[in-house]
Amino acid sequence: MFLRKNHEKSSICIAIYFDNISLLLYESIMRQSNSQQMVLSFVEQYQSENQRPPTIREIQDHCGFKSPRAVSYILEKLEAARLIIRQAHSRGIQLTKPNLSAPGIQLPLFSSIPAGIPDQFDGSEAPETLRFIPTTLGISNTSRAFAVRVRGDSMIDAGIFSGDIVVLENKEARHGDIVAALIDGENTLKRLIKENGRVYLKAENEDYPDLEPVEKLDIQGVVVSILRTYAAAA
Repeated sequence: MFLRKNHEKSSICIAIYFDNISLLLYESIMRQSNSQQMVLSFVEQYQSENQRPPTIREIQDHCGFKSPRAVSYILEKLEAARLIIRQAHSRGIQLTKPNLSAPGIQLPLFSSIPAGIPDQFDGSEAPETLRFIPTTLGISNTSRAFAVRVRGDSMIDAGIFSGDIVVLENKEARHGDIVAALIDGENTLKRLIKENGRVYLKAENEDYPDLEPVEKLDIQGVVVSILRTYAAAA
């Protein structure tokens, strides 16, 4: 007995039929989805190239929308999907998932203000690092920037609380700047006061005295940004 094998191939074709209403709904959903992806991709690309988010007008011009309202509608959808967060200013679009290919810097993060002369500081002994886009934090020279986790309550009246992270840049300090300083061998975070030939450090909490150097005062960095989680300020 011989068995005959059948090698013929078969195929199945499935047809899906839309009525006019369903077809219009499907096309509308696809257009919205494509528009959202186009806007999201442009926001990611623009921020990667410019280190800041685009304005609504810039999105409109690039993506070809007829009105700013159309852009706002797409941004509302992206925010509802938790892909962006919007704030009330012209460049108030923040990506919830950072583009890891975007240019950024690794800032050394210290648990306390690093000791030593600022010019000798390289951040190599920092226990942690944080990645930032420098322009969003007001940093002008990334090679002279670092971050410190705040401990204590001596600056609470300036809105700096224990657990906050302050971002500092080693640059010339002016009267009224909040600075990290080495005063007579002790590190501290205070406001720099220069008046009537007198230079001293002022706490922003009435329970703490002013600090005037007996021998030496070195400014290690000027605060340019403050980062906070809700838990830290609680």
